[in-house]
Amino acid sequence: MDPLSHLLLLHNPQGSIDKNCVISGEWQLPHRAGQLCSVRWHTVVGGSVMLDMPGSTRVELSSGSVVFLPQNAAHRLYQQHRLTTQLVCGVLALPASAQAFLTALPEVLMLKPAAESNEARWLAAALPLLTRNETPDAPGDEALRSHQISAMFTLAVRNGLSDTLQNKSLLTLALHPRVGTLIAQLCEAPERPWTVEEMAQRVFMSRASFAQLFRQLSATTPLAVLTSIRLQLAAQQLARDSAPVINIALAVGYASESSFHKAFLREFDCTPGEYRRRTEMLAKEDVMLFRA
Repeated sequence: MDPLSHLLLLHNPQGSIDKNCVISGEWQLPHRAGQLCSVRWHTVVGGSVMLDMPGSTRVELSSGSVVFLPQNAAHRLYQQHRLTTQLVCGVLALPASAQAFLTALPEVLMLKPAAESNEARWLAAALPLLTRNETPDAPGDEALRSHQISAMFTLAVRNGLSDTLQNKSLLTLALHPRVGTLIAQLCEAPERPWTVEEMAQRVFMSRASFAQLFRQLSATTPLAVLTSIRLQLAAQQLARDSAPVINIALAVGYASESSFHKAFLREFDCTPGEYRRRTEMLAKEDVMLFRA
């Protein structure tokens, strides 16, 4: 069994719908950062919708596309024209053990298959079953929806492996049968003063062999991966925890707030304080839309 299939079957994701509505006019739907290991997803039926994220990410969701937010970050959906749109939203719940895998995924994961592909035909057939709201549930409908949502997530992750995404290298490493265990350990203890030698020892490899494997799997280094993990975990905490920035910096392995500040700015194109303020703003009702 391939690593992605093994990982997803092991975690047994459970999908559900919590919003299926038809809306028109100028509207906004704010979302707070949600529970970790609950992947928020949205799909649009007709028209287009904009998605704003805490960093500089802004995505247009066109009709028939599905977006997954693996880290359940704060976000805002909005529409600035008066066309009627059907919006279907929900969550895909995974166990706590899936946090390392989800942290390795990009903040925004799109499923928009190429036209006329087998995936596009499957999605076109599957979405009407998810988006219908005029008939009561038939026996087994909840289970069918859960499996469909899980299948869409699997396709989105698989497509992400071949796309140029921010965390492509980290995802590739997380799915490796040997290095994936190390990625989980880095996520569990980011505050440790990790060295390349210690990382290599954790996967029972020499330093040279370990470095060579990293070069084969990705275009980055073990220490760069550690930095990416630390900053992703820090962003998760900033969105959910009111603790001082220095406390979060120390919790993910930074010795000073200034070094954390510089690294975070490089990764997210904003400071930790700005990121926290943006997550708060995206979750507020009746505010002006954020502009990066």
